[in-house]
Amino acid sequence: MTIRLRRSNAESTRPHPPAAKRPGSSDPKYTRPWKLPSDLRALLLLAVLALDSFGATSLQAAAMNIAASPSNSTFAALVPALNNTVRVEGGHRRNGSSSAGSTDSTSATTAAAADAAGTSAAAGGVNNSATIDVSSFYQSADPGLYQSTDYVGPLVAGDVSPLFQSLLQLAQPSYNAPEPGIPLKVFDMAGLVEPKGYRLERHVVVTGDGYKLGTFRIPYGRAGRGPARRPPVLLIHGITLSSTCWVLNSPSESLAFILADKGFDVWMMNTRGNTFSRDHVLYRDKQSAFWRFSMDEMAQYDLPDNLNYIKRVGIIGHSQGCTIPLMMLADFPDTANSVAVLVSLAPSVYVQYMQAPLLIAIALQTNRSVVINKLHPQEYLFFSLPVQHTILNGACQTTVSSAFGPSLHITRNQYRRYWKVWPSSVSLWNVLHWTQIYSEARPKLIRFNYGPEYILENVRAPVVILAGDIDILAAKRDVAEQARRLRDGGSLRRVVHIPDYGHMDFIWDTRAAEKAYPFVVEALAESFA
Repeated sequence: MTIRLRRSNAESTRPHPPAAKRPGSSDPKYTRPWKLPSDLRALLLLAVLALDSFGATSLQAAAMNIAASPSNSTFAALVPALNNTVRVEGGHRRNGSSSAGSTDSTSATTAAAADAAGTSAAAGGVNNSATIDVSSFYQSADPGLYQSTDYVGPLVAGDVSPLFQSLLQLAQPSYNAPEPGIPLKVFDMAGLVEPKGYRLERHVVVTGDGYKLGTFRIPYGRAGRGPARRPPVLLIHGITLSSTCWVLNSPSESLAFILADKGFDVWMMNTRGNTFSRDHVLYRDKQSAFWRFSMDEMAQYDLPDNLNYIKRVGIIGHSQGCTIPLMMLADFPDTANSVAVLVSLAPSVYVQYMQAPLLIAIALQTNRSVVINKLHPQEYLFFSLPVQHTILNGACQTTVSSAFGPSLHITRNQYRRYWKVWPSSVSLWNVLHWTQIYSEARPKLIRFNYGPEYILENVRAPVVILAGDIDILAAKRDVAEQARRLRDGGSLRRVVHIPDYGHMDFIWDTRAAEKAYPFVVEALAESFA
């Protein structure tokens, strides 16, 4: 079932932001014209972003405070000690009741058998620091890739030999190569939902600037069960992901199915440019103009245009899927009337203390590269299907853990299953936007091209944060800064710390139904009561 939605003229009055100018230099070497054919642009991006991101151990170690072993090129990361309790921190309520900065002193294990309203598990105390060896997450990579190699200089000078030598290294098969018979990619959401007994609808939302977004809906629980009045919830995926991330596991382990069975009307959004949102009223996805967007446009068009149709919803975001609603709520405070609650899973907003090896290498390489900053808008090749499923075929666990951090719960077999749908496409400007946020001297959520800051104190909708204590992408200090600003604005309801959770555990760990999702259901039940 496909429903096409178009905004009325009255809904299309939101002005387009003026095109920002990229920062430049008067030095002639930075201002010379670059006219690169599309195949050469692809080659350069692959070389600079994919290859150099996997290399440069010394660059990674210096940036991350991670110890690198010269003998095996593996890493040991500093993470908090583990325990079996969950910490819940309170926040300001708009009705005047306040528990800012307080911590419930009652200890309990996570509520595994929580009912539809959910049961909070709280614990006092702060984890001590300890060292955990995560070398097994990196040892599968070819040690030859971890060398301090400069690809930019030789490429600009015309020497492509380092590029092709590294391409040959990357082409070698990995221990984790998909088994024969496992399909490379699953593009069909229906194939992930309907065989499990759920009805699926596909809606096409046409944004004010012409993008056709694929939005999916599970209107009822399994076999059509559930009450007639079903509060709507909107799930927003993170960067390099799509709506498939909410339905990959079994019905008792996937958040979308759990919410549908709990009596919610479940909607799953896909941001522009990803697997299910690669259409435009004017442009094809092979044209540069199609990829002229960052997170700013997702917050200005994608999310508001979905809300215009669904009406008042509870929003659940993961990673960048938390950033986009906060940008919208900060810039358009009136949109809080359409948001019953925002539940943020592993929220990536400030990234000053981010320690993800691959993303730090990409950020540092991107910020210093003349070539990358001269390229026209386009798909970001490293997180594209051709690179991940051909040149880097089989490196899923290494790639994911390098980008988002390791997991203590996700198994190799699970990674193989997720490899069928990961990654989803990303625009170069989306990646550049994050590198600019990372390069700020202090925590600032800025607009693309170093534009004005989004002020989180302007957010008016209630916010619940679920954070993992071993998350190296949404780091604890960055999450604490985000919580402080939301608390100062009066929108923070609570912060829940899950001690042994990393970044991807919130969506891919099969035990998230016990460890994390009861808090999600509780927050939604409170907001729709």
